Amino acid sequence: MHELIDLVPFVNRPEWGAWEPLALTMILAGGVSAFGAGLAALRRAKPFMVHVLALASCISLACGLMGVFVPLEQPLRVWEFAAHPSFSSWTAWGAYILPLCLVCVLTVLWQSGREQAANRAVALAAAALGILAMAYATGEVRACVGRVLWVGYWSSVVLTAAGLAAASGLVLLIWLRLRFDDFNRGGSHAVPLLKLGSVCLMLQLLCAVLALLVRAPQGYAAFVGMWWHAPEALSALLALCTLLLGSGSLARLATRGSFALLSAILLLWKIIHMGEIFGRNASLYPAREAFADLLTLDALAAFGGTVGLMVVLATVLPVLLPSASKAKQI
Repeated sequence: MHELIDLVPFVNRPEWGAWEPLALTMILAGGVSAFGAGLAALRRAKPFMVHVLALASCISLACGLMGVFVPLEQPLRVWEFAAHPSFSSWTAWGAYILPLCLVCVLTVLWQSGREQAANRAVALAAAALGILAMAYATGEVRACVGRVLWVGYWSSVVLTAAGLAAASGLVLLIWLRLRFDDFNRGGSHAVPLLKLGSVCLMLQLLCAVLALLVRAPQGYAAFVGMWWHAPEALSALLALCTLLLGSGSLARLATRGSFALLSAILLLWKIIHMGEIFGRNASLYPAREAFADLLTLDALAAFGGTVGLMVVLATVLPVLLPSASKAKQI
């Protein structure tokens, strides 16, 4: 009875894809990190802190842009957004917001290890564009009027929480990579890292609670089974494992960061990917298939590509940018 219900016989089955949840998770994380980097630069925080936040923003924005462009049939034609300016949709706005945000954050990253403080105008622009990047991500989701689960105003709060969780996890992982020797010796960065690990745990729990509160729209609740609650169940399990593991070692902190990032992806997966089971024209498909798609070859390839790009950027950027060598002296 719950396998397939077509209230309108000619409605096509929704085409699910892993890129959208991944891309929006990374864009939200990039927006949060860009805002943090700009704010830290404006407040004259330690250059290393600005460096880590800016680096996290660069990595996540690059991954998010890749997730947006790759699913397009002709991704190399993205230049047409610049050749033919249009501000009639969130997609058109994003074509300007995201590259500008990436350029500003790269500038902040380049300046973060130099002797002089980061330019205040650039820092202010990075913070403002970070907010616009988060607005773009939430607006892009809510603009999909055919998905009744996405258009509520509550979605902005949920997506922002996912961005905070993803950004915290990514910042923790990058910080550990840049300062693992200092952490093992119990240096000055050990205490902030432990605090950030606790923040990641709290945000994991928040993602689980928010996913639990996402209910099926009116009229569909009778057709939603246990699989609809799989994302929050898995997020809660990850949070429990994180709590039991503690945070006393490098590996445990890295696990906290990874689980926080995964919890954010699961929350976005439920909002966007599983939200597609409530399609246009009142077509309903089983939540089990939407969740099981998490393990399909296409989804795993998307995850692998995103993780691979994150690893490459986290490895290459600190080497290429002059701020990396300076930051080690702080």
